[in-house]
Amino acid sequence: MPCNYDLLIIGDAVVDISLNIKNFPIMAGTTHISEDMEIYPGGPAAMAIIASRLGLKVAFADKIGTDIIGDHLVKELEASGVNTEHIIRENGMSTATSINVVDSMKNHSFLGYLGAGTMLDSIDNKLISDSKSIFFEGYNLVHTGRTYYTILDTARKANLQKKQVFFDVGPLISEIVGLDLFIDYSSTVFLNRDEAMAYSKMNLENTIAMLGKKGNADYILKLDREGSVIIKNKQTIPCMALKTYGIKNTIGAGDAFDAGYIAALLSGYKEEIACMAGNMVASLRISSCIRSIPPINEIIGRIIP
Repeated sequence: MPCNYDLLIIGDAVVDISLNIKNFPIMAGTTHISEDMEIYPGGPAAMAIIASRLGLKVAFADKIGTDIIGDHLVKELEASGVNTEHIIRENGMSTATSINVVDSMKNHSFLGYLGAGTMLDSIDNKLISDSKSIFFEGYNLVHTGRTYYTILDTARKANLQKKQVFFDVGPLISEIVGLDLFIDYSSTVFLNRDEAMAYSKMNLENTIAMLGKKGNADYILKLDREGSVIIKNKQTIPCMALKTYGIKNTIGAGDAFDAGYIAALLSGYKEEIACMAGNMVASLRISSCIRSIPPINEIIGRIIP
């Protein structure tokens, strides 16, 4: 039977509040005034919006607060066509929030709060069955608890049902409890350069060689200006980077890449094309607003004229 959703995203429904400063560090007792401020869904929530704009049918499952930040998050997701009926509002708790501080050199720092996102109790089995693929990140996996075990159980069930399981490990990779178990349940694992080397404790060349010998998952390494690398069936396939102009900052580039890659893969394109699509969507994300991202067929049309 056909699935109602192409992609089910689980956990880390976060709102980003972005502010600018001239330079780091921010010292105690000092005051900094940002020239502008942006409040917008971040992390997997931004990825959900991008994936929906690319043409996927997306559902989001998480727990958020009944605060105005949660109201804003749901409004933005629904405006982009993301199904939010599996987002639970928890009375008396706050929605996950990230304060993003960016300096004039595009360096950034995050101050985050997980809020109600740590209290996700379960995912309906029917929702898993009704989704072609699932996606989760590593932020809620650094401590065992409700959300941790919910994501673990969902990944296990999706794996048993032969669903595509996408896992973006994230910057807290060294703190994730039972990391290899989540990798074993995944069909595709996304890592950036620093995360991959933190995992292997080796240089990039040896890391790529090690991942090529490990498990059944595909590994997608996001290497910024050097493009990306696919590690699949003990083969390594490089994907060239795209030149990007007018970079506002690089926050959200990884989530945008994931959305572009997944949208292309689920649309039937090979991993190499999916990687190029991911690179293009990431480039668009950091040089313009999310709402400017076109459907996946237009992205592919730019890659394959």
